Amino acid sequence: MQGTRDIGRLATIGAFEQSSKLATTLDQLSNLVDAIVRDFGFRWFALLHNVDLVQRSKNALMLTTYPVKWLDEVIETRLYLDDPVHAAVGKTPSGLNWNQIGEFIDPSTRQIATLAKGRDHGLRQGFTMPIRMADEPDALFSVARANDDEISGEDALAARLIGTIAFDRGRAILGEERLSYEPVPLSPRQIDCIALVEQGKSDWEAAQILGLSRDTVHEYVEGARRRYGVRRRTQLVLRAVRDGHLNIDAML
Repeated sequence: MQGTRDIGRLATIGAFEQSSKLATTLDQLSNLVDAIVRDFGFRWFALLHNVDLVQRSKNALMLTTYPVKWLDEVIETRLYLDDPVHAAVGKTPSGLNWNQIGEFIDPSTRQIATLAKGRDHGLRQGFTMPIRMADEPDALFSVARANDDEISGEDALAARLIGTIAFDRGRAILGEERLSYEPVPLSPRQIDCIALVEQGKSDWEAAQILGLSRDTVHEYVEGARRRYGVRRRTQLVLRAVRDGHLNIDAML
C-alpha cells in the first residue's frame, strides 16, 4: 500500500509540474502551488529569495499565502532579519521541520518570540528547505500547517519536490533563466553515483561499491551537478528524481 501511495504522490507532483509549465504569471504559479500544498495536507506556503523583503529587487521571488496580518507584521517590523527558521535552515543541506530548529541553533529570546507570534497567527507546524543556486541569492520554500500534526519524511520529500519545481518556474517567469523543461541527460554511471550520494555515501564509499576510482566518482557527480547548475548535491538528487533518473523510493 505504501508503494501505491508513493506512486500516487509522485503522479500528483508530475501533474503539478506539467501545469506549472503553462503558468505565465507569478499569480498563476502561486495558485497552482497553493492547490498542491493543500492536497498534501498543508495550509500555507512561502517561496522567496532570502533578501531584504522591504528593499527586494523586481527579480526577487516572493510568493506566499501566509496570513496577511502575519506577513504585514513580519515585513513592517523586519522580523525576517532574525527569523529562527531562516537561521537554522541555513545550516542544513536539505531542510528541516520547524520543531527541529533547536538542533541547529540556540534561538535567542527574540527568535523564540518570533516563533510564538507565528503560532498565534496559525502557523503551528512547518517545513522549510533551502534552495541554493550559483550567482544569485539563496531562496527558501516553506509549507505550514494550522495544526500540530507531525510532518513525515514523505511529506517533507513532497515539499522539496514541489518547491524545486515552483522555484524553477518562478525564475523562468521572472526572466532570469529560460528553461527548456527537457530532462537533463545523465549517463548510467552518473545515475548510479547520484543514487549512492542520496544514500549518504562519500565519493570513496561509492567508488568501492561501483569498482571505480574516487576521482572518477567525484567527476561523475560534479559533472551532473554542473549540468543542472546547482550548488548542492541534495539539489542534484531532487532534480534527478524530478527528471525520472532516480526512483522516489531512493529518497525515502
